[in-house]
Amino acid sequence: MPTSRRNTADAILDAAERLCAARGIEAVSIRDVAAEAGVAIAVIYHHYKSKGNLLRMILRTRFDEIKDEHLELLRRLDDQKSPSVIDIVRALLEPLSHWHRPERRAALQFYALALVSQVRELKDDLDAGVLRLRRIVDLLQRALPHLTREDICWRLHFTMKITHQNDLDMERLGMMSEGLCHGDDREEALARALAYAEAAFSAPPFAASKPPRRRRKTTTRRRTP
Repeated sequence: MPTSRRNTADAILDAAERLCAARGIEAVSIRDVAAEAGVAIAVIYHHYKSKGNLLRMILRTRFDEIKDEHLELLRRLDDQKSPSVIDIVRALLEPLSHWHRPERRAALQFYALALVSQVRELKDDLDAGVLRLRRIVDLLQRALPHLTREDICWRLHFTMKITHQNDLDMERLGMMSEGLCHGDDREEALARALAYAEAAFSAPPFAASKPPRRRRKTTTRRRTP
């Protein structure tokens, strides 16, 4: 793609990300993005075809920025016989923590909002990303052989959701703590998230009050000719 076209596409993407982070994903229209980027509506459709595809490209572009670091951290853990819990969770959270920089603040907000968005293109990409978390679960099972896979999945789920909520709602953390807590401090937020996760995974195995549900078997009915 020529430099001028690439610059226009990047300007549109950045404008859409800023607006979605500030107003909410569903509240932003293509017309809003065009006004923010200073381009015609037709130019946006030329580059991205639809609002859904534009939103998907924001997500993919930002994850491409941190993908190499994430994969390298996982590769190192794969080579270890018994990786530590804190290093496994670090491989998941540390790359995301780079979005705490002022120039990537909109990326952090956009990601937190995308997690609860009903836009199909975002849901599809995020669901695909969840499937890749099975590699993290496999590593955690090696580190915590006394925990069931079910228990590990629950704990990983809670750890991630609480971290995402902190990213979305840092200002209220400061209000609640009367200024004692500073969620926008990248290093401190990451260190505290890792400490929380380590404590969560160190807890005793969950004692269920009733037998776990069995997986449902899906059957395909034959049509009667």
